[in-house]
This record gives sequence, C-alpha cells and structure tokens, in this order.
Amino acid sequence: MLVIPSLKKKTKYLPIRFIADSKDLYVPLNTYNGTMTPVVVLGEQVKKYQLLAETSGVFAAKIHAPVSGVVKAFLTVNNQPVVQLENDFLNLEIATVPQDGLPLTANHFIQTLLNHGIQGAGGAQFPTHLKYNLQQRPIHTLIFNGTECEPFLTADIALLREKTWELLSAAQRMHTLIPNAHLVFAIERQHRHLLGPLKENALKLDLKISVKVLPDGYPQGGELQLIKSVTSLELKKGSIPANYGVLVSNIGTLWSIYNALFEGKPTVERVVTVSGNACTHLGNYLIKIGTPIAHVLRETHNEWDADQHLLVLGGAMMGKAAVSPLSPIHKGSGGVLIMRKNKLHANHCIQCGLCVDVCPQKLMPLELVRHNISNNLEQLQQFNLHDCIECGACAYVCPSDVPLMENIFDGKNKLTHPLYAQK
Repeated sequence: MLVIPSLKKKTKYLPIRFIADSKDLYVPLNTYNGTMTPVVVLGEQVKKYQLLAETSGVFAAKIHAPVSGVVKAFLTVNNQPVVQLENDFLNLEIATVPQDGLPLTANHFIQTLLNHGIQGAGGAQFPTHLKYNLQQRPIHTLIFNGTECEPFLTADIALLREKTWELLSAAQRMHTLIPNAHLVFAIERQHRHLLGPLKENALKLDLKISVKVLPDGYPQGGELQLIKSVTSLELKKGSIPANYGVLVSNIGTLWSIYNALFEGKPTVERVVTVSGNACTHLGNYLIKIGTPIAHVLRETHNEWDADQHLLVLGGAMMGKAAVSPLSPIHKGSGGVLIMRKNKLHANHCIQCGLCVDVCPQKLMPLELVRHNISNNLEQLQQFNLHDCIECGACAYVCPSDVPLMENIFDGKNKLTHPLYAQK
C-alpha cells in the first residue's frame, strides 16, 4: 500500500456546499458498458427528474434531467456523447414517490435501483441493480466503502460526517433484504473521527454494525483490496464478490440509495471534491450531473491554465484528464482536480523494482511495458496483464517516469483486439 501526500486535511472537515446551477448542462450518455439512447427530442421541454436516456440489456441504465429546461442539442464533449440541456431556472419537477413506507422486496429494490439510475459512485459506474440481483446467493458480509483512498478526495468523508443518520437508515432498509449479512462500514485510520458518530447513530436506530478502521494507504479502497482487508478473502480480478458471500457499495452509492428509497429521487447530483496541488479554493460541493467543469471552476473561484495545469475528473490516480472545459460531472466523478503539469524525464527503466513492490495485484509492470513495446501478446497474457486494476500506483512510484499506464492501456487494447497490435 502507498501513502500518498495530498490535501485531504484541508477538505475533510469542510462542509458540503452548494454552487449555483449552470445555464447549460451536458448530461453524459455513456454508461458502464455502452451508450444510452435518448428518449427525448430536440427542443423538448423537460422537467427535473424526467427520464432523458436509457439502455436495456444486461447492463441496463437510465439517466434523468438534473434541472428543468429545453433539450438544446445532442453533442460530443471530450469524445463522449451528451444531451445538452438549457436550464430555464424554473425548477419544475415531476412527482417523486418515496419508498420508505412501502414493503421492500428483493425484486422491488432491484427495480428501484434501475429506475432511479443508481450506478456505482466510486468511479466505475457499475449498475447497482446488477450487484444486488443476488438470485438466492447467500451474503454474509455487506461492506460500505468509506475508505476513499484516492489522494485529494473527501466527498465520501463529507457525506459520512454530515449524512450519518441518512446513510445508516438506508443501510437498515437494505438489511431487511439480507438479514443474515454482517454490516461493515470501512474507513481509513486518518478518518477515525467518524467512528463515534457511526456507532452512536447506529445504536439509536437499533442497527448492529461494525466499523472497520483500516490503515491509510492506496489502493485500500479498491474492491478486491477492501474485501481482503475486511474479510481476509483474497479474490482474483474478475471475480464476482457475491459468489463468495460479499457485497461492497461505495458511500456515494449508499447516499443515492437513500435518496431513492426515502425521497423518491433519481440520481441527478453528487458530492464532488474540488482540490489539487494547483487549486486555490478547495472544498466539497453538491453538484448537478452534467455540470461542465468550467462552471464548477468559475463558481468556486478557481483558475485553470491549460499550459501549466492538468484538469482531472475523478481521482488523481484513476481519474481521467479532461481535454475540454465543457467536460461534465458524471455519476462517478468524485473530484475535480487542478494539478500542476510535471516535466517528463527520459523514459529509461532502471530496473529498480519499485513498480513491482507497490502493485496490489502482484504483477510486474516493467515486464508488461517490455512485452507491450515488442508486441509480444503471448507474454502479456503470461504476465497476467488483464489482472491489472489500473490503480496507477506503479506510475506514481516510478523514478524514471516510464509511461507505465499508457503501455498497460495499449497492451489491453492489443489483447482485446489482436489486429490492433499490427498497426
């Protein structure tokens, strides 16, 4: 595990604040394994919470209007398809139906998750309804992931601090569906101040939970690493945790579940940390899905110089660089980071082995680079390239700035599309 310096101490105690809504929102259509199809047309007047787009099939997903307004355009922003909404600032809403007073069955819960557009808030945006489609599989441990190990990010910590009662209430409702499961809230040692409030509120709700305080380290919050830390189960990449009796949900996802069950609201906003080593005004903000980064920076009084700064949507390690300032907040965006650009040195591997030491999957990144450069697909498979979880720990520690992640991404493309290797 890596301990990576960041500015968490400056934001983890800051309150969740609001920013004014943007005039134009760019609601993303990409989902976990595909692209949603719009169910609205150009020029249509829509209300807040109205369904905008959906996709069916195994990885079914839905996305809803974060504001009321007019469908202005269907565009591509940062190489991603979006629906552009022009906000009318009337905040007209469709009726929402809270579920907290209704009997909760497994099928009803799964349908509620799907209909309210709930996806994993930790980054991957995996459809949550799929995770809870247990099909009679017994679950012995339900883990709520509050470790938030990514440098700079404190959105989940802010939720745990300010919405403790609500999060536990959602966990309590979910526990009625899997009553034999042990409920575990996982946090890092640096956030142990949350231990008392979690236990006190659980006691008031007559809810039995455990709070697992884990060492500070990256990538402690990765699903497989977290399961091992909490249960001692060591699962291979690609394993389905439910097959081993374990479920993991991010704290941001649990907050979305609360809003669906107790407020009847689909996921149209999320808490985002604005930070980074080139950021001047840091904080945690509740921001509408589809809000362009440019608006976030403007409302938080931050500046971005494309020549000197890298703009990252998500975490510093696993987030993605945003080429366009119109890039929107999506359901997995835990952060908007303004980072200083580093000058790269010569890409000469010195065989120090640090990348091997820090790899949580026990891989050899330096060998993956070597075999990717030589287009040796057989060796890429032999060295288990597909087991890489793309955490970026190897690239972080590399003293020679070898483009490890670039080669890993490239190698995965070659294994998935062998003809790509011939280009």
